[in-house]
Amino acid sequence: MFGKLFSFLFPGNSAFFPLFNDAADNLVLASELLIKLVRERDLANRLEYIKQIRHVEHIGDDITRRLRNELNSTFITPFDREDTHHLVSSMDDIVDYIYSASKRIHFFKVATFPEEFVLIADNIHAASKEIQNVLRSVKSVRDFKDHTQSIKKISEFEEVVDDIYQGYLSRLFEEEDNAIELIKKRDILITLEKAIDKCDEVGKIFYSLILKMA
Repeated sequence: MFGKLFSFLFPGNSAFFPLFNDAADNLVLASELLIKLVRERDLANRLEYIKQIRHVEHIGDDITRRLRNELNSTFITPFDREDTHHLVSSMDDIVDYIYSASKRIHFFKVATFPEEFVLIADNIHAASKEIQNVLRSVKSVRDFKDHTQSIKKISEFEEVVDDIYQGYLSRLFEEEDNAIELIKKRDILITLEKAIDKCDEVGKIFYSLILKMA
C-alpha cells in the first residue's frame, strides 16, 4: 500500500514524457499529411488526406485527454503544473489548426494552391520535427537546456512563415480580382499561420522551462 501511495505522489516521468512523445509523433504525422494535401491537385486524393488528418486530430484529442487526466490525478508533475497544461494545450492546438486548414481546403475547393502555402506547410513540418526532437530526448525538465538549438530553429521557422504570410497577403489583395477566391485563400492562409504560431509557442514554453531551471 505504501508503494502505491509513493507511486501516486511521486510518479516521476513514467506517464508524462511517453505521452508527450506520443503527442509529438502525432503532430509530425499531421504536418506530413498537410504537406501532401497542399501539393495535391486531385480532389479525390485531397479528400483522402483530409480524412487521415481528421483521424490524426482525433488521436491527438485522446492523447491530450490522457495527459490532462494525468495532470489532474497526479500530485507531483515533471515540471510546473501550469507549464505542463500550457504545453499540452499548445501541442493540441497545432494539430487542431492543421485540421481546420484541411477542412477549409475541402469546403473551399481551391483548384491550385500558391507556392506560399506549400512553403508554409514545409515550415510547419520542420518546426514540428524540432518539437519531436526535443520531446524524444528529454527525460526530465533539466534536459531542455540541451536543446536550445532546436528552440532557436522553431522560432526561425515562425519568422520565415511570418514573412511569407505578410508578403503573400499583401500581393493577394493587390492581384486577386475575384473577391470570393481572395476570401478563401486568405482564410486558409490565416489558419496555417496560426498553426506555426502555436509551434513557436511550444518553443517558448521549452525556453521558459530552461530559464526556470537556471
